[in-house]
Amino acid sequence: MRRLIILLCALSVSLVASLTIISSSPAQAQPECRQPDPFSGQCIIFVPPPPPDYPTPPRDGPGDGGGGEDPACADPLFDREVACIVHDWYWSYDWGCYTKYAEPQPPWSDPVWSGRTDGAIFWCSRGVTLTDPLPPDTIPRWAPSPPWGAPPDPAELARAAVESMNLRAIEIGIVPEQGPGRVGLVGLPTWMWVQDLEGSTWGPITRTATSGPWSVTATAQVDRVEWDMGDGTTVVCTTPGTPYEDRFGDMDSPDCGHRYEVQGHYPVSATSYWVINWAGLGRSGTIDMDLVRHGQIVMGEAQVLSQ
Repeated sequence: MRRLIILLCALSVSLVASLTIISSSPAQAQPECRQPDPFSGQCIIFVPPPPPDYPTPPRDGPGDGGGGEDPACADPLFDREVACIVHDWYWSYDWGCYTKYAEPQPPWSDPVWSGRTDGAIFWCSRGVTLTDPLPPDTIPRWAPSPPWGAPPDPAELARAAVESMNLRAIEIGIVPEQGPGRVGLVGLPTWMWVQDLEGSTWGPITRTATSGPWSVTATAQVDRVEWDMGDGTTVVCTTPGTPYEDRFGDMDSPDCGHRYEVQGHYPVSATSYWVINWAGLGRSGTIDMDLVRHGQIVMGEAQVLSQ
């Protein structure tokens, strides 16, 4: 028989479970899942290539007040200075033109790829102006990396991949149940488990973030859930736990359980500790993240409940 008892005596309670999610991950720009990889089935997250970090030359003229000015770049064809940025175009000294990532990328069958399957296609134009952002001299060119500078920080791409996972704290599954009029018996087993077991609450979940020709793949998995039982006890579970069923009777949970010895109201929290491994651009790393869900249960004495 189900060991939860609806209280009909002096221990009657009215509970409202408190649910709060706390994330240690920093807020990032929302990446966009445009298409699944046709071979792996993983979601490919596209992030535009980063703009170059052009230095700002100092003003050394009289009366300049010590301020700065827009960065200037060199045109190797005419030995002159040009603006480093016009609209969303970035000057490439090596190409001697303004460049930007071509969106959308041409299909692999386009001759501009010349049979390549790496790198990316970029627009190249010397005629970009404030009034003509796509002049007629614009041509596509292939490059293994953005011609305007260094590749993106792989850690930033890793964070974009993690952001797209939408990781969240677990929904608490627990016996005795949470809610008004729900009371468990002191001394009988308490079972805990992940109520909404899926990739975004337990893992593994994999996402890839791409910036131009570069990509970083991240895989997230919960390492453990630490259950703060509210009585000074912390239970560490390395599995999602086993959902309780009436047929289990007074059995202990096989993998994630506890026993209370004193009646009372107990705040319960479940902290999921995620380990996220990423790799790309010749580098790899690990991101740790913890997410918390809060709730509350009530335990009562058997002799009181039987009156």
